[in-house]
Amino acid sequence: MSDLLKKLQDAQKTSKKDLKKNINTNNAFGTLTDDEISYVLALRAKKARISSNQTQSEFSKKAKLSSATTYSNFEQNGRISLINFIKVMRSFGRLDELENLLNETVKEKINKFDTKEKQRVKKVKKL
Repeated sequence: MSDLLKKLQDAQKTSKKDLKKNINTNNAFGTLTDDEISYVLALRAKKARISSNQTQSEFSKKAKLSSATTYSNFEQNGRISLINFIKVMRSFGRLDELENLLNETVKEKINKFDTKEKQRVKKVKKL
C-alpha cells in the first residue's frame, strides 16, 4: 500500500471520529451533510434504545432484523437499509414520524389550489 493511500485512509478515519465527537443531535437537518444526518439518526436511535433498557441484541431481535450486527452497525456509522430503518422505527413505536415524510406540504396544497382556481377563472372568462 502506498504511503499516500495509507495517509488518505487515516485521514478518513480521523474525519469520522471527529464527526462523532462534534456532532450536535439537535442541529437542524438543513445545516448538516447527509453523513451527519444519518449519524444523528443513529445517535437518537441509540439513545432511545438505551432509555428502553435494551441491549443491541435484544433490540435487533425485537425489530426482527436479520442480525444484531445490522443494528450495531447502524448505531456505529449511521448506515442501514430503508427496510431495516422502518423496522427500527416500528420497534420504537414511532412509525407516525415516518408517515409524515414526503407528504404534500401546506405550500404545495396552496399552489395546487391556486392553479385550479386560475384554471377555473380562465374557463369562466372564455364563456
